[in-house]
Amino acid sequence: MDDNDVEKSSAQRKVLVVGGGLAGITAASELADGGYQVDLLERRPYLGGRTYSFTDKKNGSEVDNGQHVFMKCCTYYIDLLKRLGVLDKTYLQERLSVKVVGAEGHASVLSGSRLPSPLHLLPSLLTYRHLSWSDKLRIGYAAASMRRISEGKRRGLDNVTFYDWLMAHRQSERSIDNFWNLVILPTLNDDARAVSAAQAIMIFQVGFLADPHAADMGYAKVGLSTLLVDEASRYIEARDGRLILGQSAARLDGTVEGIDSVTTHGGAVHQADAYILAVPPNKLLDLLPPALQEHEFFRKAANMAMSPIVNVYLWLDRKVTDSSFAAYLDSELQWLFNKSEIHGMDGGSGQYLCISLSAAHKYIDMPQEALYTLMIDELHRHVPASREATVLHYTIVKERYATFTASPGSAANRLPSRTPVPNLFLAGAWTDTGWPSTMESAVRSGIFAARETMRAP
Repeated sequence: MDDNDVEKSSAQRKVLVVGGGLAGITAASELADGGYQVDLLERRPYLGGRTYSFTDKKNGSEVDNGQHVFMKCCTYYIDLLKRLGVLDKTYLQERLSVKVVGAEGHASVLSGSRLPSPLHLLPSLLTYRHLSWSDKLRIGYAAASMRRISEGKRRGLDNVTFYDWLMAHRQSERSIDNFWNLVILPTLNDDARAVSAAQAIMIFQVGFLADPHAADMGYAKVGLSTLLVDEASRYIEARDGRLILGQSAARLDGTVEGIDSVTTHGGAVHQADAYILAVPPNKLLDLLPPALQEHEFFRKAANMAMSPIVNVYLWLDRKVTDSSFAAYLDSELQWLFNKSEIHGMDGGSGQYLCISLSAAHKYIDMPQEALYTLMIDELHRHVPASREATVLHYTIVKERYATFTASPGSAANRLPSRTPVPNLFLAGAWTDTGWPSTMESAVRSGIFAARETMRAP
């Protein structure tokens, strides 16, 4: 078959993507670039999934559904930003630098250096005030052990908690709280004591031990919807893709031999040659035909547990911090982001802040006023200048099902892109990408699903 035949074959194939988050956007973009006819079905009237922003009704500020951060090792996500032409709307550090504040108010900076990996973090680790010298030596020992672990051996550690692995490698409770969890909480959205050693070690191998710039941090300089939604919509439609927004998929019709159609809650029926479900694991089984709901392959998705994230947004009448962002130890704050600086709004008399809380199990059901009071008290304790400030307004955003939980044994429940149904494929950060539940994993899953669709007969 020559190139003309391939182009003709792809153009005659229609693919329906269900779910307009990062995974669905990426899959639709990849397929549209390949010449396929693409329909993208999304229940909301806009794209973005769990990476979106909204306008605060009181002050008109753009508010993200959560503070999303990426690293330079997130190459698939960065490629998506380049593909959509929006990379210039993000900021990416030239070298890792993270301010870490202890309970007594003492601050240290974990940063990269000109040394080759894995020694690039050594100078800042030596001056890190939140660990003893013995802890620092033991961290070096554990990091060296991680670096030697092969991918196969690492995968074999999925049933072990990262905590047990660390304790077996002579780590202290203090080093876990003041160093290892500094990375694990925001990346795996749970404590080192509750996550799989395989997934945690992968984070350190890829992000900190392989390349001296892999962990350089980045974030959007605009709201997440401003960053992605309009450009993604234009990109797909410019390649003759069709966006079907504000329609929620109710069910798929078909058998293990093939899916015939998708019916929406409004009764509309959409047909295609192939289907990609870019939906969370807790939504997957509800969409499948009854026979497939009981299929051993798909049943695994029901075992995926989810972890929440909570973000508290504050608008103050004065500037209280000069830091772009900072992590806090022995505090409820976890991470504080200066949204005024991130969005380029510095110079005014007030300040816009975000308190980001990962593994937010104890906050997700807390009444908003109680949560606000708790966070304000913590802010006053750790950021002294805030004691003189007046809070003009606050908004709390709770994402109960923000990420899948990377608990021991969870890898067995992460499904591949290709399913037993020949024209049904899966995407989503929770699928088997090898990465934790991040924007990078979502984009990778979209690419994998699109390419599996292209390869299918």
